[in-house]
Amino acid sequence: MSEEIEYCPAGHSSVDFAYSDCKNYILSDGRCDLCIKEHFIQGFKTWSSGNTNIDKIIQESQMNSIYERLHWIPYDNFQNIEHIEDGGHGSVYSAKLENGIKWNWNFIKQDWEYHLVGYKVALKEIKDSRFDIVEFLKVIKTINYYDYEFIAKFYGTSKNPSTQNYIIIMELFDYDLHNFLTESFWDLRWQTKIEILLSTAEGLGILHANNLVHCNLHSGNILNSADSAISVIGLDLCKLENDLILNSNNKNNKISGSISYIPPEVLRGNEFTKKGDIYSFGGIMYEIVTAQRPFADQAHDTFLMIDICNGVRPKASDFMLNWIPEWYLDLMYRCWSDDPSKRPTAAELVNLIWDVLERLDNNIVDNDVMRQLQIADENQKNTSESQKQELFELFSYSSKLHPQSYYISRYIHTLHGLHDLLEEIKSGKSSDPNLLIKSNVSSTSSVNTHNIDEETEIQI
Repeated sequence: MSEEIEYCPAGHSSVDFAYSDCKNYILSDGRCDLCIKEHFIQGFKTWSSGNTNIDKIIQESQMNSIYERLHWIPYDNFQNIEHIEDGGHGSVYSAKLENGIKWNWNFIKQDWEYHLVGYKVALKEIKDSRFDIVEFLKVIKTINYYDYEFIAKFYGTSKNPSTQNYIIIMELFDYDLHNFLTESFWDLRWQTKIEILLSTAEGLGILHANNLVHCNLHSGNILNSADSAISVIGLDLCKLENDLILNSNNKNNKISGSISYIPPEVLRGNEFTKKGDIYSFGGIMYEIVTAQRPFADQAHDTFLMIDICNGVRPKASDFMLNWIPEWYLDLMYRCWSDDPSKRPTAAELVNLIWDVLERLDNNIVDNDVMRQLQIADENQKNTSESQKQELFELFSYSSKLHPQSYYISRYIHTLHGLHDLLEEIKSGKSSDPNLLIKSNVSSTSSVNTHNIDEETEIQI
């Protein structure tokens, strides 16, 4: 049985500091944190990503991270590569990590022990030249310093020798939240819905506590495994809050994301903030109780951006309202407030949702919130056949999605960037650069929208 010891054969002491805030951990079975760090450093000369900035971030991670370190993983370590889907910045594949990654230098065996040998991972090949992989890796290095439960794990980077595109290697999941809801919505009880919501809020709270802003929270970035209701947040546009604050005096002409999840202040050209993430969380709340993504029945164009800035929000179908507690709707619309200061914080969301889940776990119905949940569950169970048929029609892909809706991250012209063209776009004299597909279908709709502030004017 392994036990802690005072010295390793190399002379390192357990009272030495291996990391800035953590003393050296030495075990009799061959582990020594300082030995691990030294052997990672010795290996720096044996690999290179071809980018000195990427090399530096990986090296800093291997020297300073206690839990998940970043690695440069040779492309020939991947076997059985299979395409999964294309995204806004590239393509996603699954692959087997044939030889695993270095994990622990064993001073008894005088050799590396490897982690994730034969494990299936996700490969995100970056094909968008505007995606800043160096800044992204800085964020991952910050997150990897701790072992967080509600954030997807990232293992390192590689490069496709055929395309010369960089690859991000991360944990592989069975499906994203949207796919999960599409397949399982009818059978979901409030217990599971609240569990998903809480784990998402927990993940967002972790980011915000580390001064990070997600900037692209949507159901495609919330990932699930088949054997767990716990969701984890995937990161792709996550940024350090300090970097965003430095740019806060400058208006953006373009942004990246999906219009239906982007807060009005960002559509106007302002920087994303933590409060912007909370607005996006409102879209997650909407999808959990409707199985529909926000504004699925509308074109995702400049006209929708104007509507959102004027207070228009998605609205659940009338028969679905009996399934949704009033407190839940109130919280969702608080997240969607046009005034960022009126939105809850991630910590507040965690506390509110945790309180509800704790009562659900213990079958406690002692306040109005829990009574509303109980009634909503009963109403869903007692849904009529005609209402079920309406739901099935909503689930039909062709009727559910407007041909000009778009849920993959893309570059969008903000209202600030379009300032001089807005009137011409409205009159039809200029084409809308935010409209991806030409269609005769109107870009506005009175169905499934709710105006939270009809008197709000567009502020650019």
